[in-house]
Amino acid sequence: MSSDDQYFLDLLSKVPHDVARFSHDAAEYSRDIADHIDRQFDAVAASLREHLQSLPWISEYVKEPMLPVRRRAPPPPPGFFEQIQNWVSRNRAITAAIVAFIGTGTFIIWRRRRQYKQKRRAKRAFNGARTEVVILAGSPHSPLTRSISLDLERRGFIVYIPASTLSEEQLIKSELRAEIHPLHLDVTSPTSTASTLHNFTRHLNTPSDLTHATLHLSALILLPSYPPTFPTSPITSLSPSTWSDTLNTHLLYPFTLVHTFLPLLIDQSHLHAPPLIRYYPLETLKKLFIHPFTLLSQTGNQRHQEPTSLILLIPSITPLLYAPCHSAESSIYAALTSYISTLRTELKAAHPHLHVKQLNLGAFDYSSAPGSVRATTALARVNHYDSDSPSPSRRNDFRETGGSPLRVLHNGVFDTVTGRYGSRSTIFLGRGAKTYDFVGKYVPSSVVGFMMGRIERDAVDEGWGLSESWEHFEKDDVSS
Repeated sequence: MSSDDQYFLDLLSKVPHDVARFSHDAAEYSRDIADHIDRQFDAVAASLREHLQSLPWISEYVKEPMLPVRRRAPPPPPGFFEQIQNWVSRNRAITAAIVAFIGTGTFIIWRRRRQYKQKRRAKRAFNGARTEVVILAGSPHSPLTRSISLDLERRGFIVYIPASTLSEEQLIKSELRAEIHPLHLDVTSPTSTASTLHNFTRHLNTPSDLTHATLHLSALILLPSYPPTFPTSPITSLSPSTWSDTLNTHLLYPFTLVHTFLPLLIDQSHLHAPPLIRYYPLETLKKLFIHPFTLLSQTGNQRHQEPTSLILLIPSITPLLYAPCHSAESSIYAALTSYISTLRTELKAAHPHLHVKQLNLGAFDYSSAPGSVRATTALARVNHYDSDSPSPSRRNDFRETGGSPLRVLHNGVFDTVTGRYGSRSTIFLGRGAKTYDFVGKYVPSSVVGFMMGRIERDAVDEGWGLSESWEHFEKDDVSS
Protein backbone atom coordinates (compact mmCIF):
# COMPACT_ATOMS: atom_id res chain seq x y z
CA MET A 1 0.00 0.00 0.00
CA SER A 2 1.39 3.29 -1.05
CA SER A 3 1.72 6.39 1.09
CA ASP A 4 -1.12 8.09 -0.73
CA ASP A 5 -3.47 5.27 0.15
CA GLN A 6 -2.43 5.44 3.78
CA TYR A 7 -2.99 9.16 3.86
CA PHE A 8 -6.46 8.70 2.36
CA LEU A 9 -7.33 6.05 4.96
CA ASP A 10 -6.24 8.36 7.76
CA LEU A 11 -8.51 11.09 6.46
CA LEU A 12 -11.42 8.67 6.32
CA SER A 13 -10.79 7.56 9.92
CA LYS A 14 -10.97 11.19 11.11
CA VAL A 15 -14.28 11.83 9.45
CA PRO A 16 -16.50 10.37 12.26
CA HIS A 17 -14.65 12.46 14.87
CA ASP A 18 -15.01 15.62 12.82
CA VAL A 19 -18.68 14.92 12.24
CA ALA A 20 -19.25 14.34 15.94
CA ARG A 21 -17.42 17.54 16.87
CA PHE A 22 -19.33 19.50 14.26
CA SER A 23 -22.66 18.16 15.51
CA HIS A 24 -21.75 19.04 19.10
CA ASP A 25 -20.71 22.57 18.10
CA ALA A 26 -23.88 22.95 16.06
CA ALA A 27 -25.98 21.84 19.01
CA GLU A 28 -24.27 24.32 21.31
CA TYR A 29 -24.67 27.11 18.83
CA SER A 30 -28.34 26.28 18.31
CA ARG A 31 -28.92 26.22 22.06
CA ASP A 32 -27.27 29.62 22.47
CA ILE A 33 -29.41 31.04 19.67
CA ALA A 34 -32.57 29.61 21.23
CA ASP A 35 -31.71 31.04 24.64
CA HIS A 36 -31.00 34.43 23.14
CA ILE A 37 -34.31 34.40 21.24
CA ASP A 38 -36.16 33.38 24.43
CA ARG A 39 -34.63 36.23 26.34
CA GLN A 40 -35.53 38.70 23.65
CA PHE A 41 -39.13 37.47 23.49
CA ASP A 42 -39.33 37.60 27.32
CA ALA A 43 -38.07 41.16 27.28
CA VAL A 44 -40.55 42.19 24.58
CA ALA A 45 -43.40 40.46 26.42
CA ALA A 46 -42.50 42.21 29.64
CA SER A 47 -42.39 45.57 27.88
CA LEU A 48 -45.78 44.99 26.26
CA ARG A 49 -47.26 43.83 29.55
CA GLU A 50 -46.08 46.94 31.32
CA HIS A 51 -47.29 49.16 28.52
CA LEU A 52 -50.72 47.54 28.50
CA GLN A 53 -50.96 47.86 32.23
CA SER A 54 -50.41 51.60 31.92
CA LEU A 55 -53.13 52.15 29.26
CA PRO A 56 -56.26 53.66 30.89
CA TRP A 57 -58.78 52.55 28.31
CA ILE A 58 -58.19 48.82 28.91
CA SER A 59 -60.44 47.25 31.49
CA GLU A 60 -58.95 46.07 34.75
CA TYR A 61 -60.56 42.70 34.23
CA VAL A 62 -58.43 42.17 31.14
CA LYS A 63 -55.24 43.39 32.68
CA GLU A 64 -53.11 40.78 34.38
CA PRO A 65 -52.25 41.46 37.99
CA MET A 66 -48.72 42.74 38.55
CA LEU A 67 -46.53 40.18 40.10
CA PRO A 68 -44.98 41.43 43.34
CA VAL A 69 -41.29 42.06 43.31
CA ARG A 70 -39.55 39.21 45.00
CA ARG A 71 -37.27 40.48 47.71
CA ARG A 72 -34.94 38.30 49.70
CA ALA A 73 -36.13 37.89 53.26
CA PRO A 74 -33.77 39.08 55.99
CA PRO A 75 -31.84 36.31 57.75
CA PRO A 76 -33.28 35.15 61.07
CA PRO A 77 -31.60 36.41 64.27
CA PRO A 78 -28.75 34.19 65.45
CA GLY A 79 -29.55 31.70 68.17
CA PHE A 80 -27.86 31.28 71.55
CA PHE A 81 -25.18 28.88 70.38
CA GLU A 82 -24.51 30.95 67.28
CA GLN A 83 -24.00 34.04 69.44
CA ILE A 84 -21.57 32.11 71.64
CA GLN A 85 -19.71 30.88 68.56
CA ASN A 86 -19.48 34.40 67.16
CA TRP A 87 -18.23 35.76 70.51
CA VAL A 88 -15.63 33.00 70.76
CA SER A 89 -14.39 33.74 67.24
CA ARG A 90 -14.06 37.43 68.10
CA ASN A 91 -12.37 36.90 71.54
CA ARG A 92 -10.05 33.98 71.13
CA ALA A 93 -7.53 35.10 73.77
CA ILE A 94 -10.18 35.54 76.47
CA THR A 95 -11.72 32.21 75.51
CA ALA A 96 -8.37 30.43 75.83
CA ALA A 97 -7.83 31.98 79.28
CA ILE A 98 -11.30 30.93 80.46
CA VAL A 99 -10.84 27.39 79.17
CA ALA A 100 -7.43 27.14 80.86
CA PHE A 101 -8.82 28.44 84.16
CA ILE A 102 -11.82 26.11 84.14
CA GLY A 103 -9.70 23.13 83.08
CA THR A 104 -7.09 23.76 85.78
CA GLY A 105 -9.74 24.25 88.47
CA THR A 106 -11.54 21.09 87.42
CA PHE A 107 -8.31 19.10 87.50
CA ILE A 108 -7.41 20.43 90.97
CA ILE A 109 -10.86 19.61 92.35
CA TRP A 110 -10.76 16.14 90.80
CA ARG A 111 -7.30 15.48 92.20
CA ARG A 112 -8.30 16.64 95.69
CA ARG A 113 -11.38 14.44 95.67
CA ARG A 114 -9.32 11.53 94.47
CA GLN A 115 -6.72 12.08 97.18
CA TYR A 116 -9.48 12.49 99.76
CA LYS A 117 -11.02 9.14 98.83
CA GLN A 118 -7.71 7.36 98.29
CA LYS A 119 -7.12 4.30 100.44
CA ARG A 120 -4.24 4.91 102.83
CA ARG A 121 -2.51 2.03 104.58
CA ALA A 122 0.87 1.68 106.24
CA LYS A 123 3.40 -0.61 104.64
CA ARG A 124 3.83 -4.01 106.24
CA ALA A 125 6.09 -7.03 106.12
CA PHE A 126 5.78 -9.75 103.51
CA ASN A 127 3.36 -11.74 105.70
CA GLY A 128 1.18 -8.76 106.66
CA ALA A 129 2.73 -8.08 110.07
CA ARG A 130 3.01 -4.49 111.24
CA THR A 131 6.48 -2.96 111.22
CA GLU A 132 5.85 0.81 111.38
CA VAL A 133 5.80 2.52 114.80
CA VAL A 134 4.48 5.99 115.63
CA ILE A 135 4.91 7.86 118.93
CA LEU A 136 1.92 10.12 119.53
CA ALA A 137 2.91 12.69 122.15
CA GLY A 138 -0.37 14.09 123.40
CA SER A 139 -2.60 14.03 126.43
CA PRO A 140 -4.41 10.68 126.73
CA HIS A 141 -7.46 12.59 127.93
CA SER A 142 -7.61 14.70 124.75
CA PRO A 143 -10.20 13.73 122.11
CA LEU A 144 -7.68 14.81 119.47
CA THR A 145 -5.11 12.30 120.72
CA ARG A 146 -7.65 9.51 120.86
CA SER A 147 -9.00 10.26 117.39
CA ILE A 148 -5.57 10.36 115.69
CA SER A 149 -4.33 7.27 117.55
CA LEU A 150 -7.37 5.22 116.56
CA ASP A 151 -7.03 6.32 112.94
CA LEU A 152 -3.30 5.51 112.75
CA GLU A 153 -3.91 2.11 114.36
CA ARG A 154 -6.67 1.39 111.88
CA ARG A 155 -4.34 2.24 108.98
CA GLY A 156 -1.69 -0.24 110.07
CA PHE A 157 0.66 1.57 112.50
CA ILE A 158 1.78 0.52 115.95
CA VAL A 159 0.96 3.53 118.14
CA TYR A 160 2.70 4.40 121.40
CA ILE A 161 1.35 7.19 123.62
CA PRO A 162 3.64 8.55 126.38
CA ALA A 163 2.05 8.36 129.82
CA SER A 164 3.52 9.69 133.05
CA THR A 165 1.03 8.24 135.55
CA LEU A 166 -0.66 4.91 136.12
CA SER A 167 -4.11 6.40 135.49
CA GLU A 168 -3.03 7.56 132.05
CA GLU A 169 -1.73 4.09 131.22
CA GLN A 170 -5.02 2.56 132.29
CA LEU A 171 -6.89 5.08 130.16
CA ILE A 172 -4.84 4.13 127.09
CA LYS A 173 -5.34 0.43 127.73
CA SER A 174 -9.09 0.98 128.12
CA GLU A 175 -9.30 1.63 124.38
CA LEU A 176 -8.95 -2.16 123.96
CA ARG A 177 -6.93 -1.84 120.77
CA ALA A 178 -4.20 -4.38 120.19
CA GLU A 179 -1.73 -1.96 118.61
CA ILE A 180 -2.20 1.12 120.84
CA HIS A 181 0.23 0.88 123.76
CA PRO A 182 1.18 3.21 126.62
CA LEU A 183 4.81 4.27 126.87
CA HIS A 184 5.71 5.09 130.46
CA LEU A 185 7.79 8.25 130.35
CA ASP A 186 8.49 10.50 133.32
CA VAL A 187 10.33 13.51 131.96
CA THR A 188 11.03 14.82 135.47
CA SER A 189 13.32 11.87 136.15
CA PRO A 190 16.37 11.63 133.86
CA THR A 191 17.15 8.10 135.05
CA SER A 192 13.64 6.83 134.31
CA THR A 193 13.65 8.58 130.93
CA ALA A 194 16.98 7.03 129.92
CA SER A 195 15.77 3.58 131.00
CA THR A 196 12.55 3.93 129.03
CA LEU A 197 14.41 5.06 125.92
CA HIS A 198 16.87 2.14 126.23
CA ASN A 199 14.10 -0.43 126.54
CA PHE A 200 12.13 1.10 123.69
CA THR A 201 15.18 1.12 121.41
CA ARG A 202 15.89 -2.51 122.25
CA HIS A 203 12.28 -3.36 121.47
CA LEU A 204 12.55 -1.73 118.05
CA ASN A 205 15.82 -3.46 117.18
CA THR A 206 14.77 -6.93 118.30
CA PRO A 207 13.69 -9.05 115.31
CA SER A 208 10.23 -10.50 115.43
CA ASP A 209 9.75 -14.25 115.68
CA LEU A 210 7.24 -14.25 112.83
CA THR A 211 8.88 -11.93 110.29
CA HIS A 212 12.53 -11.96 111.46
CA ALA A 213 12.41 -8.21 110.86
CA THR A 214 12.94 -5.24 113.16
CA LEU A 215 10.44 -2.47 113.78
CA HIS A 216 10.90 0.99 112.34
CA LEU A 217 10.05 4.26 114.08
CA SER A 218 8.22 6.27 111.43
CA ALA A 219 7.40 9.47 113.29
CA LEU A 220 7.25 11.37 116.55
CA ILE A 221 4.07 13.47 116.50
CA LEU A 222 3.66 16.35 118.95
CA LEU A 223 0.00 17.21 119.46
CA PRO A 224 -1.46 20.45 120.89
CA SER A 225 -3.60 20.46 124.00
CA TYR A 226 -7.26 20.12 123.12
CA PRO A 227 -9.46 21.48 124.55
CA PRO A 228 -6.99 24.36 125.08
CA THR A 229 -5.90 24.90 128.67
CA PHE A 230 -4.05 28.18 128.25
CA PRO A 231 -4.81 31.02 130.66
CA THR A 232 -6.94 33.68 128.97
CA SER A 233 -6.18 36.89 130.79
CA PRO A 234 -4.54 40.24 130.10
CA ILE A 235 -0.79 40.31 130.48
CA THR A 236 -1.05 42.44 133.63
CA SER A 237 -3.21 39.76 135.27
CA LEU A 238 -0.83 36.85 134.58
CA SER A 239 1.35 36.10 137.59
CA PRO A 240 4.88 34.69 137.31
CA SER A 241 3.68 31.38 138.75
CA THR A 242 1.06 31.14 135.99
CA TRP A 243 3.70 31.77 133.36
CA SER A 244 5.96 29.15 134.98
CA ASP A 245 3.22 26.50 134.94
CA THR A 246 2.26 27.31 131.37
CA LEU A 247 5.84 27.16 130.11
CA ASN A 248 6.54 23.89 131.92
CA THR A 249 3.38 22.24 130.62
CA HIS A 250 3.21 23.45 127.03
CA LEU A 251 6.82 24.35 126.17
CA LEU A 252 9.36 22.45 128.25
CA TYR A 253 7.52 19.15 127.90
CA PRO A 254 7.70 19.13 124.06
CA PHE A 255 11.33 20.28 124.25
CA THR A 256 12.14 17.38 126.58
CA LEU A 257 10.40 14.87 124.34
CA VAL A 258 12.29 16.04 121.27
CA HIS A 259 15.57 16.01 123.19
CA THR A 260 14.83 12.47 124.43
CA PHE A 261 13.81 10.85 121.17
CA LEU A 262 15.99 12.84 118.74
CA PRO A 263 18.97 10.40 118.86
CA LEU A 264 16.61 7.49 118.24
CA LEU A 265 14.98 9.34 115.33
CA ILE A 266 18.38 10.02 113.79
CA ASP A 267 19.38 6.35 114.08
CA GLN A 268 16.09 5.22 112.55
CA SER A 269 16.43 7.71 109.68
CA HIS A 270 19.77 6.16 108.72
CA LEU A 271 18.06 2.80 108.31
CA HIS A 272 15.75 4.20 105.63
CA ALA A 273 17.03 3.19 102.19
CA PRO A 274 15.47 5.37 99.43
CA PRO A 275 16.33 3.18 96.42
CA LEU A 276 13.88 0.32 95.96
CA ILE A 277 16.13 -1.70 93.63
CA ARG A 278 19.05 -3.44 95.24
CA TYR A 279 21.82 -5.51 93.68
CA TYR A 280 22.78 -8.64 95.60
CA PRO A 281 26.23 -10.27 95.42
CA LEU A 282 26.78 -13.97 94.79
CA GLU A 283 26.88 -14.89 98.50
CA THR A 284 23.55 -13.19 99.04
CA LEU A 285 22.01 -15.10 96.15
CA LYS A 286 23.25 -18.37 97.69
CA LYS A 287 21.63 -17.45 101.00
CA LEU A 288 18.45 -16.66 99.11
CA PHE A 289 18.10 -20.34 98.13
CA ILE A 290 19.21 -21.65 101.53
CA HIS A 291 17.16 -19.35 103.81
CA PRO A 292 14.64 -17.63 101.52
CA PHE A 293 12.11 -16.50 104.12
CA THR A 294 14.67 -14.96 106.45
CA LEU A 295 16.43 -13.03 103.68
CA LEU A 296 13.22 -11.86 102.05
CA SER A 297 11.86 -10.62 105.35
CA GLN A 298 15.03 -8.63 106.09
CA THR A 299 15.44 -7.09 102.65
CA GLY A 300 11.70 -6.51 102.30
CA ASN A 301 11.63 -4.73 105.64
CA GLN A 302 14.43 -2.41 104.56
CA ARG A 303 12.72 -1.64 101.29
CA HIS A 304 9.29 -0.94 102.74
CA GLN A 305 10.27 1.38 105.58
CA GLU A 306 8.55 4.72 105.87
CA PRO A 307 10.68 7.88 106.14
CA THR A 308 11.39 9.02 109.70
CA SER A 309 9.68 12.30 110.60
CA LEU A 310 9.33 14.72 113.49
CA ILE A 311 5.90 16.33 113.19
CA LEU A 312 4.52 19.26 115.18
CA LEU A 313 0.82 20.16 115.04
CA ILE A 314 0.01 23.79 115.83
CA PRO A 315 -3.44 25.47 115.93
CA SER A 316 -2.45 28.53 113.96
CA ILE A 317 -5.55 30.75 114.00
CA THR A 318 -5.29 32.45 117.39
CA PRO A 319 -1.46 32.80 117.43
CA LEU A 320 -1.46 34.35 113.97
CA LEU A 321 -4.07 36.97 114.88
CA TYR A 322 -2.31 37.99 118.14
CA ALA A 323 -5.68 38.21 119.82
CA PRO A 324 -5.90 40.20 123.08
CA CYS A 325 -5.74 38.21 126.32
CA HIS A 326 -4.13 35.28 124.49
CA SER A 327 -0.50 36.17 125.20
CA ALA A 328 0.28 32.78 126.71
CA GLU A 329 -1.00 30.80 123.74
CA SER A 330 0.62 33.11 121.20
CA SER A 331 3.97 33.00 123.03
CA ILE A 332 3.96 29.21 123.37
CA TYR A 333 3.20 28.50 119.73
CA ALA A 334 5.60 31.19 118.49
CA ALA A 335 8.38 29.58 120.56
CA LEU A 336 7.50 26.11 119.26
CA THR A 337 7.52 27.36 115.66
CA SER A 338 10.94 28.97 116.11
CA TYR A 339 12.26 25.84 117.82
CA ILE A 340 11.10 23.54 115.04
CA SER A 341 12.42 25.87 112.32
CA THR A 342 15.85 26.02 113.96
CA LEU A 343 15.91 22.25 114.45
CA ARG A 344 14.97 21.72 110.79
CA THR A 345 17.86 23.91 109.67
CA GLU A 346 20.34 22.06 111.90
CA LEU A 347 19.25 18.60 110.76
CA LYS A 348 18.85 19.38 107.06
CA ALA A 349 22.54 19.08 106.19
CA ALA A 350 23.67 16.43 108.67
CA HIS A 351 20.64 14.12 108.54
CA PRO A 352 18.67 14.69 105.32
CA HIS A 353 16.49 11.59 105.80
CA LEU A 354 15.02 12.93 109.05
CA HIS A 355 12.07 15.10 108.00
CA VAL A 356 10.94 17.90 110.33
CA LYS A 357 7.40 18.98 109.48
CA GLN A 358 5.00 21.56 110.88
CA LEU A 359 1.23 21.22 110.44
CA ASN A 360 -0.70 24.48 110.83
CA LEU A 361 -4.26 23.59 111.79
CA GLY A 362 -7.39 25.53 110.99
CA ALA A 363 -10.92 24.84 112.17
CA PHE A 364 -12.16 21.27 112.45
CA ASP A 365 -15.45 19.65 113.30
CA TYR A 366 -14.83 17.51 116.40
CA SER A 367 -18.34 16.15 116.65
CA SER A 368 -17.12 12.70 115.55
CA ALA A 369 -14.07 12.66 117.85
CA PRO A 370 -14.30 10.13 120.70
CA GLY A 371 -14.86 11.90 124.00
CA SER A 372 -15.61 15.29 122.45
CA VAL A 373 -17.58 17.53 124.81
CA ARG A 374 -19.15 19.87 122.29
CA ALA A 375 -20.74 18.90 119.02
CA THR A 376 -18.92 21.42 116.85
CA THR A 377 -15.84 23.33 117.94
CA ALA A 378 -12.91 25.10 116.37
CA LEU A 379 -9.36 25.63 117.44
CA ALA A 380 -10.01 29.35 117.09
CA ARG A 381 -11.71 30.37 120.31
CA VAL A 382 -13.41 33.53 121.46
CA ASN A 383 -13.29 34.38 125.12
CA HIS A 384 -15.93 36.57 126.73
CA TYR A 385 -15.13 38.57 129.81
CA ASP A 386 -17.21 40.30 132.47
CA SER A 387 -16.87 44.04 132.00
CA ASP A 388 -18.03 44.77 135.58
CA SER A 389 -15.19 42.91 137.27
CA PRO A 390 -11.53 44.00 137.09
CA SER A 391 -10.37 40.52 136.16
CA PRO A 392 -11.70 38.42 133.30
CA SER A 393 -13.80 35.39 133.94
CA ARG A 394 -12.37 31.91 133.53
CA ARG A 395 -15.11 30.67 131.23
CA ASN A 396 -13.92 29.65 127.79
CA ASP A 397 -16.54 29.87 125.10
CA PHE A 398 -15.83 27.97 121.91
CA ARG A 399 -17.25 29.47 118.81
CA GLU A 400 -19.40 27.02 116.96
CA THR A 401 -18.35 27.11 113.35
CA GLY A 402 -18.47 24.65 110.53
CA GLY A 403 -14.96 23.28 110.35
CA SER A 404 -13.39 20.67 108.13
CA PRO A 405 -14.16 17.02 108.89
CA LEU A 406 -11.64 15.09 110.96
CA ARG A 407 -10.88 12.90 107.97
CA VAL A 408 -8.96 15.83 106.47
CA LEU A 409 -6.78 15.93 109.58
CA HIS A 410 -6.31 12.15 109.59
CA ASN A 411 -5.34 12.10 105.92
CA GLY A 412 -2.94 15.00 106.42
CA VAL A 413 -1.21 13.33 109.35
CA PHE A 414 -0.91 10.04 107.44
CA ASP A 415 0.46 11.76 104.33
CA THR A 416 3.00 13.62 106.46
CA VAL A 417 4.15 10.45 108.21
CA THR A 418 4.53 8.58 104.90
CA GLY A 419 6.32 11.49 103.19
CA ARG A 420 3.71 12.24 100.54
CA TYR A 421 4.17 16.00 100.92
CA GLY A 422 7.77 15.76 99.74
CA SER A 423 10.07 18.60 100.75
CA ARG A 424 7.33 20.87 102.06
CA SER A 425 8.19 21.90 105.61
CA THR A 426 4.88 23.62 106.48
CA ILE A 427 1.53 22.02 105.66
CA PHE A 428 -1.84 23.75 106.11
CA LEU A 429 -4.79 21.61 107.17
CA GLY A 430 -8.34 22.58 107.97
CA ARG A 431 -10.71 25.38 107.11
CA GLY A 432 -9.14 28.81 107.26
CA ALA A 433 -5.53 27.69 107.78
CA LYS A 434 -4.12 29.42 104.71
CA THR A 435 -6.52 32.35 104.97
CA TYR A 436 -5.57 33.17 108.56
CA ASP A 437 -1.89 32.72 107.71
CA PHE A 438 -2.23 35.34 104.97
CA VAL A 439 -4.26 37.64 107.23
CA GLY A 440 -1.78 37.39 110.09
CA LYS A 441 1.27 38.02 107.90
CA TYR A 442 0.14 40.63 105.38
CA VAL A 443 -3.06 42.34 106.59
CA PRO A 444 -2.47 45.40 108.82
CA SER A 445 -3.27 44.98 112.49
CA SER A 446 -5.81 47.79 112.34
CA VAL A 447 -7.82 45.92 109.72
CA VAL A 448 -7.57 42.71 111.74
CA GLY A 449 -8.77 44.55 114.85
CA PHE A 450 -11.68 46.02 112.94
CA MET A 451 -12.68 42.60 111.61
CA MET A 452 -12.48 41.10 115.09
CA GLY A 453 -14.70 43.84 116.48
CA ARG A 454 -12.14 45.00 119.03
CA ILE A 455 -13.40 47.82 121.21
CA GLU A 456 -11.50 51.05 121.81
CA ARG A 457 -8.58 51.21 124.19
CA ASP A 458 -10.38 53.30 126.78
CA ALA A 459 -13.10 50.66 127.11
CA VAL A 460 -10.45 47.97 127.52
CA ASP A 461 -8.70 49.98 130.23
CA GLU A 462 -11.95 50.45 132.13
CA GLY A 463 -13.34 46.91 132.22
CA TRP A 464 -11.24 44.69 129.95
CA GLY A 465 -14.34 43.98 127.92
CA LEU A 466 -13.89 42.11 124.70
CA SER A 467 -16.52 41.32 122.10
CA GLU A 468 -15.37 39.61 119.01
CA SER A 469 -17.41 39.53 115.85
CA TRP A 470 -14.94 37.73 113.66
CA GLU A 471 -16.88 36.50 110.70
CA HIS A 472 -15.60 33.12 109.59
CA PHE A 473 -14.93 34.02 106.01
CA GLU A 474 -12.32 31.36 105.72
CA LYS A 475 -12.52 28.69 103.10
CA ASP A 476 -11.49 25.04 103.14
CA ASP A 477 -7.72 24.76 102.58
CA VAL A 478 -6.29 20.98 102.14
CA SER A 479 -2.28 20.37 101.02
CA SER A 480 -0.97 18.17 98.04
